[in-house]
Amino acid sequence: MQTPQLRAGPGKGRRRAAPLLAVAACLALCGGVLAQALTESQLRARFVLNFVRFTEWPERTFARPDAPLNVCVLGTVDAFDGALAALDGAQAGQHRIEIHNAVSAEQAADCHLLFAPDSELRRLQGAREAIGHRAVLIVGESEAVLDHGGMIALRTVDRHLSFVVKMGVARETALNFSPQMLHAAAEVLP
Repeated sequence: MQTPQLRAGPGKGRRRAAPLLAVAACLALCGGVLAQALTESQLRARFVLNFVRFTEWPERTFARPDAPLNVCVLGTVDAFDGALAALDGAQAGQHRIEIHNAVSAEQAADCHLLFAPDSELRRLQGAREAIGHRAVLIVGESEAVLDHGGMIALRTVDRHLSFVVKMGVARETALNFSPQMLHAAAEVLP
């Protein structure tokens, strides 16, 4: 069942800096893990897991309904200090998540989510060429990725992790984000 295409709400692009919303975002996207002391790398990995769980890919993206969902990290840098490996085998709907580190630009076309560390943004253009019009969710460790065709950027302000969503590129690839994810975003850009 397809969900309707989502749009940013009234005042799209607005900043939501209220502390209460930050708590709600963490609860919604971190699965209620406030009691645990997570490292920043573990928290970033949890955000990535929830980006996968709160994104809908077009049906044509997968060869079969239970095909693996490939989460890839562009380049050779371990941007998660090993924390992303703990997600290997987790479920996202009917799909088993498979983690792939040290992915080249050419291999990016086989990914469903491509994480681009800031140190690899120069390679992202080649990855986007390999991806073409495929529905690949491009996530970056900072807002710099949004200038390189990224759709979600992690944001750290005063040691608080949040994220920004850029809707235009996602719409072009037919990716849909759940209302919960858009509500939890610090900012939703057109």
